[in-house]
Amino acid sequence: MFRLGGRAVAYSVFAVWLLADVAPACAGAFTLRPGEAKVFVSGLVTAGDHYFDSRGRLRSRGRYRKYDLQSFAEYGLHDGLTVFGSSALEKISAKDGTTSTRKGLGRSELGARFRMFEAQGWIASAQASVTLAGARKSEGLAAIGETDDQLDLRGLVAHSFEAFGRPWFLDLQAGYRARSGDPADEFRFDATLGARLAPRWLVLAQSFNTIGLARWKGPYALKQRIHKLQGAALFDLTERLTIYAAAFVTPIGKDALDERGGSLGIGYRF
Repeated sequence: MFRLGGRAVAYSVFAVWLLADVAPACAGAFTLRPGEAKVFVSGLVTAGDHYFDSRGRLRSRGRYRKYDLQSFAEYGLHDGLTVFGSSALEKISAKDGTTSTRKGLGRSELGARFRMFEAQGWIASAQASVTLAGARKSEGLAAIGETDDQLDLRGLVAHSFEAFGRPWFLDLQAGYRARSGDPADEFRFDATLGARLAPRWLVLAQSFNTIGLARWKGPYALKQRIHKLQGAALFDLTERLTIYAAAFVTPIGKDALDERGGSLGIGYRF
């Protein structure tokens, strides 16, 4: 246990842990054709027993587990305009001397992506979404970091090209996430490199980066930097049905969980 700040410092470590947020990156800058729809359902497991302190040093700490059943859908409303939404069921367990558990509805998101430019393999889009929290502050320690609503605004750029005789794409996203309470507002930068290595196989290398723009206003004086790496593979069972698997790690960070996990899912195209 930390002795510098007693109970508040120990709680702040759990607050770091309860911020698992690796997206499956189902869409990127691309928009769907009018009337086209995609649906994804996945199971996600996150674990960690170490964290990065305010100087980026890795420290041992308790035990954290999070299980999510996530759903994501997007629909081509008009040419160049795609709407999307997601929701999740979650179970969180945090243990450090005592055990705190939270079960129930996770975050739900609703948003839209608008294509602004497309030419010669390049596409640029703008995206806005609103996320509502499923957890309540009254649910205790395991709900810390899960109770705030969010507004996310971002720009997206993607480029499709050929290399080594195969089709590739690079998707870059930069945005600002406003949060209604702790944690503090954030700058987000995500990158995905994808390659169609075979007619039915698509592999992805992804980077998810969160930079806290201020310290938390509550009792947890955290200013986070979270950097995650993920590898994923998607296999087309049919023209409409896709299965995928992903694994991620957190190689560096500040005031952040040394988070590791994986997901399995299935997608259907209408």
